Amino acid sequence: MKGLKPVVIIRYADKNVTSDFAPILTGVSFRDYLEGRASSIELQLSNAKGFFFGDWYPEVADKISLRIGYEGLEMMDCGTFWVDEIKLTGGRGGDECTISAMSIKPGALHGPKKRIHHPIGELKDFAGKVAAELELKVAGDMAGTWGGFQKDETDIELCYRIAKETGCVLKVEGDTLVFTGLYAIQKQKEEPEKVLEIPRGNVLSYDVSNKAAGRITGCTVKWRDVKTKKEYSGSYDAGLPGGGSALIWEEVDSDSAAAQKAKDYVTDRNKKGEEFSMSLMGDVRLRAGICVRLKGFGRFDKSYYIAEATHSISSSGYTTNITLRV
Repeated sequence: MKGLKPVVIIRYADKNVTSDFAPILTGVSFRDYLEGRASSIELQLSNAKGFFFGDWYPEVADKISLRIGYEGLEMMDCGTFWVDEIKLTGGRGGDECTISAMSIKPGALHGPKKRIHHPIGELKDFAGKVAAELELKVAGDMAGTWGGFQKDETDIELCYRIAKETGCVLKVEGDTLVFTGLYAIQKQKEEPEKVLEIPRGNVLSYDVSNKAAGRITGCTVKWRDVKTKKEYSGSYDAGLPGGGSALIWEEVDSDSAAAQKAKDYVTDRNKKGEEFSMSLMGDVRLRAGICVRLKGFGRFDKSYYIAEATHSISSSGYTTNITLRV
């Protein structure tokens, strides 16, 4: 990417403020998570002239949209975000304003924690109800059923947990909660046209780890319905070396549902077994959920999916850091 000029386009409250921010913008980062966390952006701006002590001071929940990339090439639409935190710092080294924004509105992100028992029902109906209460829409793969306790969790925290328990990943995109089956994401690795190749020569630095801690090879899920007196049980064995086993009591309504929940649990627990992190020159194609194939790393030359991606632009240029999982 030598010779290319990194650029950003910023819209604040539906107004293009790119030219206003350009003289004082010192850094931009976009963090894209496949699951478990809302995506976020951070703008670092000089406050040497004191703009942010006056009318330029942002308000929590202000809307920001961001596009980043290279001049003259297709840019990446990072999405829409809402201001979650503002920091003003200063000293002899200078004054700075840092604006952090999340891909979900603060009201939904920091909602009240609840303790509620939810009866078993269609996941699609439940997700739609929760999304409506959060003033969000819902989309994606929501097959199956779910029921259980909301354990001192906000509604959005519950949605993230339900996604994990049902073999899905949950991503917030604009005003929509998107559920995607983890198996569907992993299956993309088998489709060459959907996999981007990363040769070792393009990698600035890397870190690979393979952990036994937390690894699970088998799981059994059981439940006894106190009303009908029926007992349900299902198991799954992944056949992985160095893994333990788990017995979980979770509310299910059939043996097959118990077996599926056991498989989802094992799959989720083993996601972080082998993890590959790397830094590259900025590449707008690298987003969470995209599948890539490594080349030049020997035994690690295989396909992974991107679990996290951070795109950063500063005076040093444009870099992308990604975390890969099998």
